[in-house]
Parts: sequence; C-alpha cells; structure tokens
Amino acid sequence: MNIIFFIFITIFLQIVCLYVAKQSSKSLDSQEDYFLAGKKLKFFPLAMTFVATQIGGGLILGSAEEAYRVGWIAILCPIGCVVGLLLLGVGLGKRLAQMQVSTIAQIFEVAYDSANLKRVASLLSIISLFMILIAQIIASNKFMLSLGVDNKLLFFAFWGIVIFYTSLGGLKAVVATDIVQAFFFIAVFVICIGYIFFTSDISLAQTFSNQILTTQKDVTTSQLYGWLLMPLLFMLIEQDMAQRCFSALNDKIVSKATLSAGLVILLVASFPVYLGVLANQMGLEITGNTSILMTVIQKTSTPFLTALMGAAILVAIISTADSLLNAISSNISQDFVFIKQRPVSFSQKLTLLIALLAIFFSFYFDRILDLLLVSYELSVSCLFIPIFISLFKTKGNKQSAWLAVIFGGLGFALFRLILTDLPRELLSVLLSLTGFVIGELWVVMTVAKIEEKDYVAKEQMSLP
Repeated sequence: MNIIFFIFITIFLQIVCLYVAKQSSKSLDSQEDYFLAGKKLKFFPLAMTFVATQIGGGLILGSAEEAYRVGWIAILCPIGCVVGLLLLGVGLGKRLAQMQVSTIAQIFEVAYDSANLKRVASLLSIISLFMILIAQIIASNKFMLSLGVDNKLLFFAFWGIVIFYTSLGGLKAVVATDIVQAFFFIAVFVICIGYIFFTSDISLAQTFSNQILTTQKDVTTSQLYGWLLMPLLFMLIEQDMAQRCFSALNDKIVSKATLSAGLVILLVASFPVYLGVLANQMGLEITGNTSILMTVIQKTSTPFLTALMGAAILVAIISTADSLLNAISSNISQDFVFIKQRPVSFSQKLTLLIALLAIFFSFYFDRILDLLLVSYELSVSCLFIPIFISLFKTKGNKQSAWLAVIFGGLGFALFRLILTDLPRELLSVLLSLTGFVIGELWVVMTVAKIEEKDYVAKEQMSLP
C-alpha cells in the first residue's frame, strides 16, 4: 500500500469536511438548530446521513472477518441493519417523526408520563452509545496499525479535526460531512470492487457457491439470531437514528430516505462480505491484528487502490463516530432538566468533553466486538418493548413501562450467567415483554377493584 498517498488523502478529506462543517453551521441559534438541524432536513441529506451513520467500521471490518470465517451467512448482520431501516421506512420512522420529541428517551415522558423513566432510558442510551463510540475509536486505531501507520500524533490530529467540527456545528455539521464521506466511500467501494471483479482469478459465481466455512468453529444458531436481531432491533430505538427522524422536514421524507438508504447499505455492505469469502478461497493467512479486508485488497488490487480503500474505511468509521458523539450530547443536554436551557455554547463544550472522555477510555479497552454486542443488548433488552409499543399506543401505563425496563435489565444480566439453547438477546426481549404484560394486567386489576368499590359505595348510598 502507498502509505504516503493514504495519509495525504485522509488528511485532505478531513480538511474538506472541516470546511463543509464550518459553512453549514454558521447560524446556530438554539438547541433545536444544534441537535435537530432546525427540523428542516430534506430527502437527499437525510438519506445520505442514514447511510453514513450505519456503514461504520464495525459493519465493514466485522462483516469481512465473519465472512472469512463462516461464508456468505455473515451477510445477516448487514441485512439486520437494512431490515431495520426498511421497517422505519414503511411506517415506524414516520411514527417517530410524529412524536414531537427531541430524544428517544423523551418518548417515556410523552407516552408514559414519567420524567424519572425518561432519565433512566436516557442514561441507558448514553451508556450504550458511549460504548459504541469507544469501539469506533479503538477500531480506527487498530485499523491504522494494521496498515503500518503507527503514529500517535497523526491519530490525535485525525480525531482532533473530527471532534472540532462535530462539537462546533452539531447535527448540521454531521449531516454535511456525512454527505461528503458517504459519497467518497461509496465511490471508492464501487471502483475497488469493480477492479477486483474483472481481474480476480476466482469468479463471482465461485464465491456464491461457497459453503459455510469451518476455519475456526461453526457458526451457532445463537450467533445467527444475534447478527440479525440486534442490529435490527437496535436500529428502531437508537438515539442517532431517531434523532434523524426527528430532524426531518416532514414524516414523508423520513419514509423515502430510510427506504433509499436501506437499499444503498445492502449494496455497499455486500462488498466486504464478498471480499471476506474471497480471502478464504484464496487461502490467505491472517495473523495478529491484520485486517482481513485490507489483506485481500492488497493481494487483488494496486497500491493506490489499497490506499484509497484504507481511507474509505477510515472515513466510514468517522461517519459513525461523529453521529454517536452528537447523539450522546443530545441525550445529556435535553433529557436532564438542570441543563436543559443552556445555550448552544454549552452543548458545544459538552460534545467536546464527551469526545475527550471516549478517547481516554479507548486506551483501556481492546475487544471491539464485545463492546458493540454489550451496548446493543443493553439498550434492546431494556428499551425496545416500551418504545415499540408507544409507537402504536400513544398513552401507555407507567407501571408497564417500568416493569418492561426492569425485567429487560434482569434478563440482560441473568442470561449472561445462565446458558440456554435459545439466544439470550431474544430471551431478554421476551422477559421485558413479560414485564410489560404484567404491568398491563396489574393496571386492569387495579382499575377493576376501584370500579367495584365505587359500585358498592353507590349501592350502599342508594339503600333506604
């Protein structure tokens, strides 16, 4: 790989993003401007920011690694993201946009009339998103090391620019840079894959005929459910996706943007899966922190294409990280009353602080996949059921929502200790649903008892 060209194109892209972000964030007058882009996002920028948010380092690098290990079945993880977007597109995204809230946690206050539950939901969302943000920073560091770029000064400078424009311009800056970044990595992916298709000795038909591999261990049913369900369910409740739905000019744009983004993500995410299968069929040996994706690209393309692909993957990591950063800041700023009315400058400083903390903690963690899975499971286990039901039942019972969150949290902890044949993610969600149903029955029984007492009292009053 041409390291000098890789560094040049990466720095150049960051400078372009910085310029675009500054231009887009000249008029920030309120929290709504900073976190929701004034609720004026139109179709194209909304679709592109959906694409950029979901096509991150975990999806690209993780899909290639799993495809190298188990074959085409690894496409289930990207499919989970796509199905989640399609569900948003066919109606759920429109319902979110109609909720008239600024964060996903505020649904608990609007639908269940509980400010305390809103804070608990916001805290769970913050923890989940913060762990995902740390994972993105770790992924960028490992990826740069795998390319032979071992320079802490470059690493800090790289993230410094990202933090600066994200904290400066809020969602407006994130969306503007997402458009640039999405255009770049989609174009590079298409060029690189096209080159490999036409020059590889292994045809596309041969890769499609590839069976499930057993290079390390067979994929389990639980893993398959996890790959498909966790991205799908998390998509419907994660703050950064909901934040984009809340920011749209109208609910019709949300539907069109999510459906379009889903199709683009399916196309782009199939590239790393194909390359992972190709790497296995070529018999490539992967050792240490070496990236499977970059190894196969180095073997099948030119040094300049490899450098471009490396920059594209790094850009994809950024496009996810800046969205997470803005979403976390949104949760903190808008879900806790004692800082709710602060000016935009406070939100900018808060975003900066969150980013610095994430970089600090990234040096104390190593396992990217574990962080991602735990963060997905935590939010989905506790929050999915009450949020999903609130989209169809605008006024719910506070007790039902509380029990759903509590039971989901117990399931999250319990099924990590007790091993079962069924996927623990599914069991946790079912336990959360059980808690919600118990709450509903409790409320019905309570109301019935009150009505019975009122009826007896009336009867007694009517007696002579």
